[in-house]
Amino acid sequence: MILAAALIISIGAALLLGSTHLSLTALLQGHSDAWQLAINYRFPRIIVAVVGGAMIGMSGILLQLVLRNHLVDASILGIMNGSQFLTLCIIVMLPFLTNANVIIAGICGVILLLIWRLCILKQRSTMQLILVGIATAMTFQSLTQLTTTGFGVPLPSLSTVTWSQTWQLLVMLVIGIMLLILVWPNLKYFALNSEQLRLLKVPESRMLYLVLAIVGLWSGAVTGLLGVIFFLGAVLPQISRLMAPQAKAQALFLPTSLWGSLLLLNADTIARTVVAPTELPASAVLLAISGPLFILLLIKGGR
Repeated sequence: MILAAALIISIGAALLLGSTHLSLTALLQGHSDAWQLAINYRFPRIIVAVVGGAMIGMSGILLQLVLRNHLVDASILGIMNGSQFLTLCIIVMLPFLTNANVIIAGICGVILLLIWRLCILKQRSTMQLILVGIATAMTFQSLTQLTTTGFGVPLPSLSTVTWSQTWQLLVMLVIGIMLLILVWPNLKYFALNSEQLRLLKVPESRMLYLVLAIVGLWSGAVTGLLGVIFFLGAVLPQISRLMAPQAKAQALFLPTSLWGSLLLLNADTIARTVVAPTELPASAVLLAISGPLFILLLIKGGR
């Protein structure tokens, strides 16, 4: 309830604050200029921040659950950077698909995560996964910089979100939820190790591929709108576990998604107000928060 109330307050602040401040009185009185600004710019941005933050949080906890690793997320494995690079390549080669960038990024995320499952995930240790993932992410990031510099393609940002992109993100959310409903009753089995699941005749591999498809779809779609947000998906589930240490993984989905919405929405509000009219990247503001928290997680894990 506290998180939900904080999110409602944050939505109100995000609606009114920015490089151009909106007056609540003007909105209530129906001023056309105020409502035009709110409908065309503020509402899509708020929806994307709330939905995108929730998708990052749920993707993080899903990935940590099925990999039995509390220090990974799609950014650390290089999936976000990879989907961003592949999406840019497709847009450069097929410019008419520019307006479908969110759907394309989601599909690229699914493909990359499934390839990663087949080629890389083979009983590697936590630190090996992190190091291989970060190396992969940095490689894709350098390729992305070369592509954007060479072809002049701008990177995605919340400042350029449109209603069309917002609807695409909502479609990705609904598809992922439908897949999650299919696998939800079996998520509890990932608390057991692979040998125990084999004895119980639980189809772990089939469930794993389905969950990875959800994570790839959501993380790719969010990247197509916001760019790469490092470490946030790894940190959000840990915050929820800190609040409820005895809770099972499935009980942490709601608080984790609320934390994701809350952090991303407020980071965006800070990014567009702290040095207004200049706007900072929301992903950079989030990294300034999630980066130190991830370092603490690594130190705690080492101990």
